[in-house]
Amino acid sequence: MWITRSRPRPFPLPAWLFVGGLIAMLAAPSLHAGPVTSSDPLPPGEPSAAVVELLERDKLPEGVVFEIIENDRAALSALLPEIRASVARLRERDPDYPVAVVSHGAEQFTLTRSEATQHPSLHDEVEALVRNEGVNVAVCGTFADWRGLDAEAFADFVEVADRAPDRLDDYRELGFEVIRLRPSLLDAPPEDPWEFDFGTP
Repeated sequence: MWITRSRPRPFPLPAWLFVGGLIAMLAAPSLHAGPVTSSDPLPPGEPSAAVVELLERDKLPEGVVFEIIENDRAALSALLPEIRASVARLRERDPDYPVAVVSHGAEQFTLTRSEATQHPSLHDEVEALVRNEGVNVAVCGTFADWRGLDAEAFADFVEVADRAPDRLDDYRELGFEVIRLRPSLLDAPPEDPWEFDFGTP
């Protein structure tokens, strides 16, 4: 049910159990509306306002999942600094705190293998989140299928869920808090991107 690729991973990721120490603020892509084309070091961002509010509570939820669903393919690169800063702040409170990202808008297609050379910094940063920080990053297999792509079209470090909304519901059942992130510097329309035809990536 969880994953459509031939190399399934258990859920939640075991990497969450191995994360130790404080997570350092790492370089991340700068906020901009254009595609990522450089692999130069990039400045850190600020944590999500929702995460700052969450950290003021006496008790944290079981985990946090960041939802991204935008009509602009640049949304993921624009939001990575905020995601990295949010992970760092959450891990200051609890070094083993579970964090996930579910991307199911047009931005998910920048994580396909075919776009790795066009977006090297983006792929490096997302892979670092997964490999080094134990953050589960998932995209929507149904949306990909609508565009003629199967699970193997995505990079190895990306999990392909059957349906992203179902995955989000599963996180909620586990006690995770879903925080939708929106890139403030992108002039993205408010409509649900599932209603749009982006063409084949």
